[in-house]
Amino acid sequence: MFYEKTDIFQVIKVIVKSARTGDYGTASSEINKLMQLLQAELAKGKVDAGGLSKITYSLETLMEMQKAGDWVAIADILEYEFTQLWENISC
Repeated sequence: MFYEKTDIFQVIKVIVKSARTGDYGTASSEINKLMQLLQAELAKGKVDAGGLSKITYSLETLMEMQKAGDWVAIADILEYEFTQLWENISC
C-alpha cells in the first residue's frame, strides 16, 4: 500500500465532518481507514520513540471516546490535537 501524507489529513477531515454532523457510520469507517494509513506510515520507522508515545496516547484517547460514543470529543481530538501532532512528527 502506498499513501501520501495528505491522505491522512483528508481522512481526518472526513471523520471530523461526519462526527460533527451525526454520520457516525461514516466516521467509524473512516477511523478504520485512518488506522490503516497510520499503521503503514509508522511501519516505515521514521517516527522516534517520543513521537510514537504521543501518537499512541492520542489514539488511545480517541478509541476511548469512540467506545463512549462521544463523537464531538473524537472530532475535537482529531482536529485540534492529532492533526498538529501528526504534522509535527511526520515532517
